[in-house]
Amino acid sequence: MKIITIGDLHGKDCWKEAIKKKADTYIFVGDYVDSFTLSDKTIYNNLAEIMEFKTANRKNVVLLLGNHDVHYMYYPQYRCTGFRSSMQHDLTELFRNNQKLFSVAFQSDKFLFTHAGVSKKWLAFFEKETRRAKIGHTANIVETFNAINGTASRNVLYTVGIPRGGFLTGGIMWADVTETSDDFIEGYHQVVGHTPVPRILTSEKGTSSITYIDCLDSKTEFLEIEI
Repeated sequence: MKIITIGDLHGKDCWKEAIKKKADTYIFVGDYVDSFTLSDKTIYNNLAEIMEFKTANRKNVVLLLGNHDVHYMYYPQYRCTGFRSSMQHDLTELFRNNQKLFSVAFQSDKFLFTHAGVSKKWLAFFEKETRRAKIGHTANIVETFNAINGTASRNVLYTVGIPRGGFLTGGIMWADVTETSDDFIEGYHQVVGHTPVPRILTSEKGTSSITYIDCLDSKTEFLEIEI
């Protein structure tokens, strides 16, 4: 099985180069919108095309949400830098009307995909907070994340750590490389975006790892995985 993963696009259409390569699954790690250079129209049309690609290939395309996406989908919550007031109405409508096309986590074999990553510190916080709030878990961490995101309790997924201007620990939308590179959870090979890197980079410990793919501002490179 071949997987091609596509990093944070922020309006860019270079994903079309990735899908020219034959694969069983294409995974987008989120942040489809907000750009310091591209026009509103370009950003909107690119996202609409990605959604059309997903709709035409539902079983083979995974669209994850990033922090720049959720501040439109769940407006006015979760605001972050780069927010475009001029696009709020149209993007909120587009995201909400197509909400079922998106998820916050995906797993294939031992590979775990989220926008920003899962650290041991945040997972301990997540488990403590969800137990305290009596939020149910499933045996599958991905099912739990996606189920909670569909409820009013989703805030626990979106916590922001100190490196990103918060005061807790970064969750799967906000974890910074400084929070995850030495503290990633064991038993998985994580693939994440969110933190800009000059090229695809991997940090490994034993049989576990985390790979950062938010490199598209510097290099048109996509992670290819064979399982």
